[in-house]
Amino acid sequence: MGVLLLQLVLLAAFSSTDASNGKHKVLILGGGLAGLRVGQVLHQQGVTDFLILEADSKLGGRFLSYCMPGVPACVSDIHVEPSLASPHPIRDLLDNCSIAYAPEVQTTFKSVDDDGKDVTAEVYEAFTRLGESTTSLWANWSPDEDDMDLQGAFRIYNWHPVTPVDWAVDSLYSDILYAVKPSELSTHTYISTLSASYATDGSLHIYTIRNSYNGNQELVDCLKQSYLTDPDERVKLNTTVTEIQYSESGVVVTTSDGKTYEADFAVATFSLGVMQQEAVTFRPSPNYAKRKAINKFRMGYYALLYSQFSTRVDSSIDRSSSNNQPVHYVNVSPHRNVYHFFYDVYETIEEKVDHSSGFNLFSSWISGDDALRVETQEINKTTAELTEMFRRFFGKSTPEPKVFVSQANTNPLYYGAIPSFPSGATDEDYDKLREPLGRVFFAGDAYYMTASLNGATRALYSGNETAMAVIECMNGGSCAMSKFAATPPEKQCPTPGTGSGHGVVADVVAIVFFLAMSILVY
Repeated sequence: MGVLLLQLVLLAAFSSTDASNGKHKVLILGGGLAGLRVGQVLHQQGVTDFLILEADSKLGGRFLSYCMPGVPACVSDIHVEPSLASPHPIRDLLDNCSIAYAPEVQTTFKSVDDDGKDVTAEVYEAFTRLGESTTSLWANWSPDEDDMDLQGAFRIYNWHPVTPVDWAVDSLYSDILYAVKPSELSTHTYISTLSASYATDGSLHIYTIRNSYNGNQELVDCLKQSYLTDPDERVKLNTTVTEIQYSESGVVVTTSDGKTYEADFAVATFSLGVMQQEAVTFRPSPNYAKRKAINKFRMGYYALLYSQFSTRVDSSIDRSSSNNQPVHYVNVSPHRNVYHFFYDVYETIEEKVDHSSGFNLFSSWISGDDALRVETQEINKTTAELTEMFRRFFGKSTPEPKVFVSQANTNPLYYGAIPSFPSGATDEDYDKLREPLGRVFFAGDAYYMTASLNGATRALYSGNETAMAVIECMNGGSCAMSKFAATPPEKQCPTPGTGSGHGVVADVVAIVFFLAMSILVY
């Protein structure tokens, strides 16, 4: 009787839908990379009757949220795995958009402590020890073992951080890459995602794009222009979804302006943080197993800070010999995760900006609770904290920079920066997270936790997979989500002196610094 009553309620809701909004085949809820990819794949497969509802004033989502007004660069990458498989969704997309990508190269880094003492050698020595532990862990860890947190796994293989230098390196290797401490990170996920960066010969291959502010916008524009017109009646901006009514026969979506939209299917691409905060009401409410899966995963916090100087502040770098590659700076502090890492955004500055003699732009990442603190505190306090750090590197006369801070963690469109797979979460939890609710499917970086560190890449993979699942269901096939769109690469364990030619220690340094730039966030 209860089920019948629920069906009658939903039927009444469907029949009372505002006719002016019509009925669509698919509603795409969210216009970030995942939503744009869903629309593109549907269009390519002949399904053109869809509507994109986006709460922001523009398409692009978190991929563009770290591109701040007034900053002539945007640090946001897409990671292209070294797989030669074809078709390769991300590689093919970049090729079709004529966006170049290339292997990363190792670059210079400097390090000082809180007293301004140069501790670069000590930092490199710590990376050496971490590299040895990493090699041992990768060589011996089996996917058949019970999962455990990464901090414990590293202790087994002799990585015991005890000094400020150790903690700085430890923070760079986990907090900055994954937005969570190693004690909160699944070792299984760590092995799977980092293995994706190695080719079959054991050498490190990290392909990224770091084109500039316009590079990110060009990718979003390319996605849009491949199947949308400008303007396109299939896109509604400034439209916030507040409620989703679903059944096995259809979906009705209500927005904050009181309008309703009806469809046979919907794809929700909301941030995991939005799902955890229950900012969108699902009717009927998801069962306990679904809600448990949503909340078993973690939405990590990141803050991206740009510091812009009007004059050169590091005159020690010879640009003519550095091949315009960035310099990375490691700030060793006894306080974990406080401005441990920043780098010169030299190569990402657009050519139209005259930076030949009088311009410096630095990017800093900070994660965890400190990211929330920095995002919400007065900008003057953040500027003072950064200025103190810069003066340890560049001298006491270093002027205050102009500082820009991202706002993803408290933004109600995101409630966080990047999802992570914690120790204790199982494949069954993950499958439940991805499971459709009636005819509501899900896509986004939280729904593709494999084969890549980069959130933008995972969002695109997920959008591709979910769109194909919707089409299969639409055509009378299975309506269940397959576990993965692609099989994760077999674990490759790097060995000293092979492949890349500079051994695992240098590889570990490269992973930390270069993947920190192809960060999980957008």
